[in-house]
Amino acid sequence: MKTPMFVDVNGVRTRYFSAGDGEPVVLVHGGHYGLRSSAVDWELNFDRLAETNKVIAFDKLGMGFTDNPERLEDYTIESNTAHLVGMLDALGLERAHLVGHSRGGYPVTRLSIDHPERVYTLTVVSSSSVTNPFNPIYATWRERAATMEERAGVRYLIEANSYAGAHITDTFVDAGVEIGRLEKTATAAGIMADGQYDRFKADLLVRVEAVKSDITAGRLTVPTLIMWGFNDPSATMERCGKPAIDLFFPSVELCEMHILNHAGHYCFREQPEAFNDTLLAFYARARRAVGV
Repeated sequence: MKTPMFVDVNGVRTRYFSAGDGEPVVLVHGGHYGLRSSAVDWELNFDRLAETNKVIAFDKLGMGFTDNPERLEDYTIESNTAHLVGMLDALGLERAHLVGHSRGGYPVTRLSIDHPERVYTLTVVSSSSVTNPFNPIYATWRERAATMEERAGVRYLIEANSYAGAHITDTFVDAGVEIGRLEKTATAAGIMADGQYDRFKADLLVRVEAVKSDITAGRLTVPTLIMWGFNDPSATMERCGKPAIDLFFPSVELCEMHILNHAGHYCFREQPEAFNDTLLAFYARARRAVGV
């Protein structure tokens, strides 16, 4: 991942990285408004995928270096979906492979249900946001991190949600520290702390149930890959991974799940070679299945 670029997405200045040629792959990171996640989450996957595909990784609405929502009522998960659609439009992408991690799993799934003509394949990565979206362990981790020096706290939050710490690069930690110091991040975090997070949660619970209903009713028709870390300590296999199998498999005709061992919530970073190879192999199988 090299020099970032910016594009206007329906009035929102949005940071993104782009490289390669071929069928577009759009990578959507996790986290919600006011947290430190960003497109840099995908740093260990980006260049390899760009060898065969056009790859785009962007900072979600209200995260990273992308502008915050202008209106309080837009601090919702559904605004992430609208921003994703706007991103595809702004970059002139009629269709793409969508990959969503954690909170990024909801917008890519919602878009795939509503606009299958714009999606080659859907990949959901360790995402509780399509099954069982809240785990109180995050509050415990953040309380502990708040007692630490800033950089140590950023590293701790990543490592607590990992199988091991080998994937935690200086670049990854530096990005978290830099984003956390932005005025816009403090603004978003303050809004979420001032009651908006409760509204965000209530809204997400309703929307997750709607997604489940749509999937069960057979409205998800694009080839779907589910990727999970066997050792995920937050979106655990028991709470979220196994329910994802029960949700997707009976209703999606072309659906696979791949579980990566010795990998936590950031399974795509902890096992990047296995993740990338699995993703690209699935794309090839999906193309053969539809006769392309």
